[in-house]
Formats: sequence, structure tokens, C-alpha cells
Amino acid sequence: MNDLRQRQNVVCELKLDFDNAQLHNGKMLVAVHGINFKYVEKEFLWQESLEVEIRSGERIHVRGDNDSGKTTFLRLLIGDLQPTVGQIIKSDFFFVYLDQEYGQVKTSKTILELAQQYNRRNLLDHEIKLRLHRVLFPKEMWDKPCRVLSGGERIRLYLCCLMISNHMPDLFILDEPTNNLDLLSLDILTSVIRDYQGTLLVISHDRRFVEEIGVTKTIELKKAREELTL
Repeated sequence: MNDLRQRQNVVCELKLDFDNAQLHNGKMLVAVHGINFKYVEKEFLWQESLEVEIRSGERIHVRGDNDSGKTTFLRLLIGDLQPTVGQIIKSDFFFVYLDQEYGQVKTSKTILELAQQYNRRNLLDHEIKLRLHRVLFPKEMWDKPCRVLSGGERIRLYLCCLMISNHMPDLFILDEPTNNLDLLSLDILTSVIRDYQGTLLVISHDRRFVEEIGVTKTIELKKAREELTL
């Protein structure tokens, strides 16, 4: 992999030119008190109810075996699911959740239409197109439906959309973001996340990616009848 990276002809360097997250480090974003969850006719996911704090500025790696409830844990945090028991207290902050399928980009809109949708600061049309060029979307691709893009193309387009919107999240939540990425897209994602100045919560089995993004805290989830360790 290292040899491949060195031989890779990198033709694009993405630099996100928007503001950093504005929250001061150490602010309590999420407090999890005694939560547990179970699906219908299933047992609780975790033997011990979870007690977790997420503070601004932390870079947290959520890890665990398959079926240990990692994605469910994220969905509980963002409110897609409600805990069966316990309570989640959240302060007021802006977050972005990037799921494994890059769902924000899985749409019938074209590449250019999606980029224009994120143009909340009224950039001129040529400025949007320039940013698309910077992430390897030339003119002949602008009418391509987003739903047919590869994983690498989707992650590049979504990062470009964030750059266009200039609205950096206070909390960036990533669920296995490196799955199905080509080397160039993986390098771009790693660079962007490493430079991101905000709070990070990531599920990943990619050890190199986890090391390079500067994780400061780990939450390890284990299946029922095992313990949760922080």
C-alpha cells in the first residue's frame, strides 16, 4: 500500500477554504446517561448501560466487533433512534453525519445540481464549477446523476459541497468512511479530516486512517454480557 501511494500520480489536492468550528474546546456537547437499546424481540445490545461524554475538540474513535452496536450507537446520538432505557442530553451544536453509503450524495440530482443546492453563500456559477474541477469533476461529468457515482466520487463530491456551503460542522460523525475508496479519495479524506478543527466521532477499522487523523479518545463497544470500556 505504501508503494502504491508513493507511485500514485496525485492530480488533485483538496483544501477546504471554509471557517473552522467555532466552539471552544472542552464544551459539553453530548452526555449519555445509562442508555441501552434493543430491537423488537431482541436482547439489549450492551450488558452494561452506557455512560459517555463528548466534549468539543475531542477526536473519538468508536470501535468494537461486528454486531457490537457501533452504528446503532451513532444513530442514538443523532436522534435517529431513541434509547430503550436511559437519557441522552445534547447542547446546541451543528453536526454532519456521513454514513457508510454517503447517503447525502445518493440522489437523483446531477453533480452540478447538488453542488448548487449547497451554494448557501451565493457563489457565482463559475466559482462552483471551479471547485468541482478541483475535486476531479470536469465539465463532462456535471450532468452525471449522483446516485451512480463510485464511493470515491461520492466522498469527493460531498467534501466539495461542504466547501461550497462554507458551513463547517461542530461535530463530524463518520461511519466507516474509508470503505470502497480509491487511494486518491482516501488520501483526500484523510487530509481533510486531519486538518479539520472541530469535534470528531468516527467508526473505522482502518488503522492507518485512525492513526493519521489524530484520535485522542477511544470508546470500545462490546456485545451483551461484556463491558464497555472508555
